Amino acid sequence: MRPTIALGANVYRLRKEARLTQDDLASHLGVTKASVSKWETCQSYPDIELLPRIAAYFDVTLDDLMGYEPQMSRADIRRECARLREAFACEPFGRAHDACRRLVGEYYACYPLLAQMAVLYLNHLGLADDAEREVLTREAIDLCHRVRHNSGDSSDIRLAEAVEASLQLVSGNPQAAVQTLGGVPVVDVGVDLLLASAYDAMGRADEADEALQGALFQSLVLDLNRLAQMGMLYSDNATKLDIVHDRARVIIDAFDMESLYVNSAAIHLSFAMAYMGGADIPRALDCLEDYERACRKLEFPIRLHGDAFFDRVESWIEDANTMGTSAPRVDALSKASLVDSVAANPAFASLAEDPRFIRIVESIREIVR
Repeated sequence: MRPTIALGANVYRLRKEARLTQDDLASHLGVTKASVSKWETCQSYPDIELLPRIAAYFDVTLDDLMGYEPQMSRADIRRECARLREAFACEPFGRAHDACRRLVGEYYACYPLLAQMAVLYLNHLGLADDAEREVLTREAIDLCHRVRHNSGDSSDIRLAEAVEASLQLVSGNPQAAVQTLGGVPVVDVGVDLLLASAYDAMGRADEADEALQGALFQSLVLDLNRLAQMGMLYSDNATKLDIVHDRARVIIDAFDMESLYVNSAAIHLSFAMAYMGGADIPRALDCLEDYERACRKLEFPIRLHGDAFFDRVESWIEDANTMGTSAPRVDALSKASLVDSVAANPAFASLAEDPRFIRIVESIREIVR
């Protein structure tokens, strides 16, 4: 989509609201009535020097006069990101990338959009060749810089910091990632608890419930990913790895996260890789079977959703996440990654002839057909 300029229609509307004739406006500006008529019918535009005078005459800003909207709504951002995800899946990479660049150029001051475009680039780096990946990474980091230094929205800034750090990590620059993130994790002061208490005190129990459910869901997702990363750290410590894995399984089972969290399969995959690092092949295969089971619970098209317990999560996602309930990538790419994450993963290369591993891979291929 493109920002629209509705100068002619706005001149007409403002003139009518002020109960002026075309002659009145023409006389004030020192132009002909025919000129005003052509502006209002979009046959021509005023000289650029006249624009401030027209805006001042009607006591409006230049943006209001021209009808220029440099910002996109959340709904517009969701719609455009969905379109571009589809483009990355179905069109040549260069064409999809060009479409992204055009949108960024048209809305370079819409910081929520720029943050989501950086996310989009990060999620599709795997589709690019080496040269394209370098360009895409650099452009995404530039977008993150712009958001971090110009946006007044703390959530956009935090997202940009996280995406930039992720890009720096995949680019092999962990020191830059540490610097981007400030070196010390931000302390969670329980804003959701305060917000829920405030809503409850106002008699708005539904909003209090939504705030708590959303924060709890987000916390569970983050805690699972933290435990998975701890598992990778403990790959050479079987005792601690088993403890961490058992606790992750407790969370997954207690909240039925395999049905709720689309990346639960990736948690199992991470533990499988950790066990392979410790040469515990039986436990690694157990985790791969957990991965297979989680893949079977995925429903396509993939979307974020709640359940009987998290019955307000979808509303919270729509409010808190510009992407809405849609998945970060289209199903065609998601399905391919489910197979490749196991079959083409170097961590499992030594299992290529293992009958149990072969069965798991074939089962996953069947799931995504």
